[in-house]
Amino acid sequence: MNRIAKGRGKSIFLIIAVTTIVFSSCKTTRDFTVEELRPMSVNRIIRRVERAAPDYLNYESKRIAVVYNDSGERNSFSAQLVLDKDKEMLLTIRKLNIPLGRGLLTPDSIIVVNYFDRNFIRDEISASSQLFGFNFDFEILQAILTADVSRFVDSELVDKNLVSEVDMGMYRVNSQFSKRIDKAVAEGNERRLSRYMQRMDDSEFINYSVWIDPRDYVIKKIILHNIKLNETVTVLYSDYEKIGRSLFPQTISFSLNGEKQNINVDMGLSRTTVNKSQGFTINIPEQYEQYHIRRKN
Repeated sequence: MNRIAKGRGKSIFLIIAVTTIVFSSCKTTRDFTVEELRPMSVNRIIRRVERAAPDYLNYESKRIAVVYNDSGERNSFSAQLVLDKDKEMLLTIRKLNIPLGRGLLTPDSIIVVNYFDRNFIRDEISASSQLFGFNFDFEILQAILTADVSRFVDSELVDKNLVSEVDMGMYRVNSQFSKRIDKAVAEGNERRLSRYMQRMDDSEFINYSVWIDPRDYVIKKIILHNIKLNETVTVLYSDYEKIGRSLFPQTISFSLNGEKQNINVDMGLSRTTVNKSQGFTINIPEQYEQYHIRRKN
């Protein structure tokens, strides 16, 4: 009989899903002191970021050391990530070289196989928020895990008014809410804001800030704030190395803070390559039990 995912099985699904959000690639720190950084327009910043954007068809990081903390419950494990650009991404997690699970994401679907409890989830990617408490979007995830700020700040997914400023020796690009939402927030008009939340698309209630290195024009920090779900996601990137023709970070730190969950993930990446993947798949043993994601009414 099929069951609703819960307990220990859900924890493994959550580890796979959260870790998938925040991966990228490797080594070499570049020190650069900005004595006097002059302001620059958003369009000019984005043009420079686009020129420095990761250039790849597929990506693989064979060894990722992960430290995971969920509301005080700490765990560590290793992982491997494979990504075919704009198509699919596969994450495998292990503990002491023992496979615990795999997660496969496409623009439309999510599959999570739990080897520990011999069960799996297969559903539309939009249903993942019911299980994990936050939304997945393949294109946004891909932009985050490859540190591709050009796709992040200059896409239809986040079609908002942008402004730039100089902050902490870096360029900072900020999105802005629509005037109606911004006015309701500024006035503290909860009734009007609640009405907007019922009528407007969820993406209208997410704003973000991106900090950009003024030398290489790579991402150093991203903050996403969802006022509808009262959640904040922070991603930090460091230790960039040139892989192929592009720079990728070796160290990534991710945090999700909200009413339901407080999660921190720190990762160190190694043995990273681009444009060498031979493709990949995910197999579900016939005897594994399928769990279903509970839909909200």
